[in-house]
Amino acid sequence: MKYITFCEFTSEFLKLSLEELERSLLNWKRLAAGYKVKTLFHGLPMGVNEHAVFVFEAKKYGEQFFDFEREWLGLGTPEAGKHVKSLRTITVY
Repeated sequence: MKYITFCEFTSEFLKLSLEELERSLLNWKRLAAGYKVKTLFHGLPMGVNEHAVFVFEAKKYGEQFFDFEREWLGLGTPEAGKHVKSLRTITVY
């Protein structure tokens, strides 16, 4: 199962230094790996409102990816919305 996720970042996140941005990306990849979600690649999409696109892969549909996504976004914590303003995900079978 693959997940194509488009992310719109907050202005606070976009103001980080290049090193801090790279560190965040590495931390997100490590977080995903902890849920057995593989980050296949990330890039800069063109022609859409979002700032980045990620492609993730999980062996099973559902729990692995959605648990990762919940922690990644900090849902239910004060961190929610600090870096990611919005996202949309396309599930690919």
